[in-house]
Amino acid sequence: MQGQDHEGDGDAASSAELVEKVLRLRERVAPLVPDVDPGDLILILQSLLRPFGSGRRFLLRQIRPGVHVA
Repeated sequence: MQGQDHEGDGDAASSAELVEKVLRLRERVAPLVPDVDPGDLILILQSLLRPFGSGRRFLLRQIRPGVHVA
């Protein structure tokens, strides 16, 4: 519908921007780290460029003092 803001539209734009940044940075960084798999390099760059706290979240359960499981 016209005139209505759709939830998530900003997320799509920011995701597209992140993808562009990652690909540009990969082009610059890849020659410096030839031993790193290109797919791994993309994952590394995505996690470095993603805003703090926006990554995957999971719950930990403590099974004994100092030992946690997901």
